[in-house]
Amino acid sequence: MRHHVWSTQPEYPVCLLVGQIMKDEISRAYFPDGSDVDRDDVMVLDLHFTGKKTPASEMQRYIKEQLQGVLDDNKVQYILVTDSSYFKTFTGANKSDANLGYVLDSKFGDQKVLYIPSYRAMFADPVGIRTKIKQSLDALVSHATGSYTSPGHGIIQSAAYPQTDSEIEAWLEKLLKMNTPLAIDIEGFGLKHYNCGIGTITLCWSQGEGIAFPVDYVPIEGATAAPFGIQVRNEHRRMLLRNFFERLSQQTIYHKIDFDVYVLVYQLFMKHILDTEGMLHGMEVMLKNWDCTKQITYLATNSCAGNDLSLKTQAQAFAGNYAQTEIKDITKIPLPQLLEYNLVDGLSTWFTYDKHYPAMVQDQQLEIYETLFKPGTVDIIQMQLTGLPINMRTVAKVKAEMQADYDKALITISGSKIAQDYQLRRAEKWMDKKNATLKKKRVTIADCPQADREFNPRSAPQLQDLLFTVLALPVIEYTKTKQPSTDAETFKALMNHTTRADVLEFLDAMLGFKLVEKILGTFIPAMENAQLGPDGWHYMFGGFNLGGTVSGRLSSNEPNLQNLPAGGHAGRKGEYGKMIKSCVEAPPGWIYAGLDFNSLEDNISALTTKDPNKLKVYTDGYDGHSLRALAYFPEEMPDIDPNSVDSVNSIAKKYKVQRQKSKAPTFALTYQGTFSTLMKNCGFTLTLAKTIEAAYQSLYKVSIDWVQAKLDQASKDGFVTAAFGLRVRTPRLAQVIRGTSKTPQEAEAEGRTAGNALGQSWCLLNTRAGVEFMAKVRADPYMRTRIRPCAHIHDAQYYLVAEDIRCLEFMNEHLVRAVQWQDHPDIWHDQVKLGGQVGIFFPTWANEITIPNGAKGEEILSVLDAAMEKLAA
Repeated sequence: MRHHVWSTQPEYPVCLLVGQIMKDEISRAYFPDGSDVDRDDVMVLDLHFTGKKTPASEMQRYIKEQLQGVLDDNKVQYILVTDSSYFKTFTGANKSDANLGYVLDSKFGDQKVLYIPSYRAMFADPVGIRTKIKQSLDALVSHATGSYTSPGHGIIQSAAYPQTDSEIEAWLEKLLKMNTPLAIDIEGFGLKHYNCGIGTITLCWSQGEGIAFPVDYVPIEGATAAPFGIQVRNEHRRMLLRNFFERLSQQTIYHKIDFDVYVLVYQLFMKHILDTEGMLHGMEVMLKNWDCTKQITYLATNSCAGNDLSLKTQAQAFAGNYAQTEIKDITKIPLPQLLEYNLVDGLSTWFTYDKHYPAMVQDQQLEIYETLFKPGTVDIIQMQLTGLPINMRTVAKVKAEMQADYDKALITISGSKIAQDYQLRRAEKWMDKKNATLKKKRVTIADCPQADREFNPRSAPQLQDLLFTVLALPVIEYTKTKQPSTDAETFKALMNHTTRADVLEFLDAMLGFKLVEKILGTFIPAMENAQLGPDGWHYMFGGFNLGGTVSGRLSSNEPNLQNLPAGGHAGRKGEYGKMIKSCVEAPPGWIYAGLDFNSLEDNISALTTKDPNKLKVYTDGYDGHSLRALAYFPEEMPDIDPNSVDSVNSIAKKYKVQRQKSKAPTFALTYQGTFSTLMKNCGFTLTLAKTIEAAYQSLYKVSIDWVQAKLDQASKDGFVTAAFGLRVRTPRLAQVIRGTSKTPQEAEAEGRTAGNALGQSWCLLNTRAGVEFMAKVRADPYMRTRIRPCAHIHDAQYYLVAEDIRCLEFMNEHLVRAVQWQDHPDIWHDQVKLGGQVGIFFPTWANEITIPNGAKGEEILSVLDAAMEKLAA
């Protein structure tokens, strides 16, 4: 056991347990000049680890047999634990960060235990980690001096929990007369608008004052075990709330407004899932004057290092660890506890607002919040309440096809010699391990149980062993836990690293298995859960999130529409993405339509970097893929004149193979990849990979230098400024000198993330266009219920449009105009223009009919008629 002390003393009141003792770094992180903790009173000990994940039993053994004696001999009173797993072992706590600032009893001795972040985490998040370290040390000092109070203690200064209708009505009237801003939070019975109900609601007017009351939660009298309550729709209390919100004019504050208000609009104002008039009225009422602390927190803290935007994390220093383990089912929580929990959520929302709003303003993020994030949230709420139209008969058909592919892939996998040989390997390992424990009796391979020999294609450890040890294939990518990745993209890339027919067949079967397994586990269940509307059609409701990515690009969940599968695999014809899209079909009387920006990221890269070789694709008419193919493989196209547009563009017909082969390396290099990436993903030799990388760097030197200059500036500023002024913080880059042999890999990775965000952030143009278009739709008395937004996916947006030529004309005029906007100085150009064309998806989302820009009535109808004739042929 290694140790360090700063002075020799008979006893040490404090012991700091660390993974690695680096005394200078420890001193700077925990005990700088002026610290309230004297480092001379501190003994530092190292912790014991075995591999990547030390078993709890091993940690317990180490504490009992080695650590505890040292702690007792040195009269240690307080233990500061920097490792999350050891902290949990010492205290029995379920979480570490949630217990910051708590002084807990040790399970092994008389000492008090505190969790404190590792000093090694400061490189990734110096400001955040420094704040957490201070919180832990402040708790230690206050406890030692007798002034300690646990986080969250005493934060409720004034609370009321009205129970009867008359009490609730009186309080709502009082709040209206108080005319004060309110933080609002609800607890529900589900996570979707149609099953959530309104269990309880809190309305808080400060960090310490508020009320909370039940709406649909009815306690079961005398219940001593769960369920403690049931869900009963309370129409009178809903009427009181509806009336209250209609009369409320003051600011309302939510954390994750796209949940609370999305639910309240449906539960208070809509008769059924297709009640668009009720929805629009509810949105007008609930979105008059609001703020969202989740969005504020995102804009105040957005970083390449990542950030946890949850209310519990952001308010932990204020409210402590107040989470309820049963919150996913509120009937398992007694009503008094639920009401207090709900109230603390409201108080924590105020705390988070007061904590991050000034920082957001100081970092010049107020404009993007007010002009893009807030209006974009209005569209998100409407999209979440509109949903995607689903043909359930098609879902059943697609599921059956997917299941057949899944079963076929399993048969191919299990029948392959590779899998059978691996099963023999597993049986041999089982036999050797078993015999090593036996003194006389011996077992053979035949004795191995089926479960211990069977190859499981879902097992990441088995796949890692088979792919990278047995087959000796290269590791393509690593997971967040630093394990070799075995996802679908890995299998696709690995097919470039072998010529063995049996291995290729196995990899392709595994690729198909992975793709189908993902679809059967995500998209199909989400579609099967689509809700039946009063029109007899089904609708799938997902979630959308502004601030779910570092770049600001919209993300989605349940299901993740941004992650629709593209392509298939050699073992089947057709694309899985098209199969999923075929399930999305407009109900009778409606059209499913949308618009996809024309090559948005390529356009944006040209416009922002002003790279002449990117601009000339648009100004001179070069085909970009052909231009790059010529740069990568010039010796294979000796007859092509690089100075002739027609000659270069002829590559599309004359050298189709080379043009196609250029696409994968271009994608990788565009997103900060290197020659090493090309070797891994494309299977290129070192020489070819370096040649292509050099050709790409020569072709796009201006844009590469532009990105590098931005990253060099980030090393000084600590952030890059992305689309619309969005700040992407770069804490690692701010601590290093870029481009040297000593630059940490983590800093280089952060540079790649920041560099990618410079381009990807302009997908916010899709959000901006949706905001402009939907504002016109909602303002038009005729269109407001006849054009309904369904989804935003990357740089495309989708709508349900009434079967009415006036609606299509309106969309083809105003949505097209919205995507042509480029008034921002970073993307303005006199020749290179943004745009897109409206597409009608008929009979399903898998089939698109493109409408020419500017087309009106008769022309639109003629285009549709021609497309129908082609489909019927």
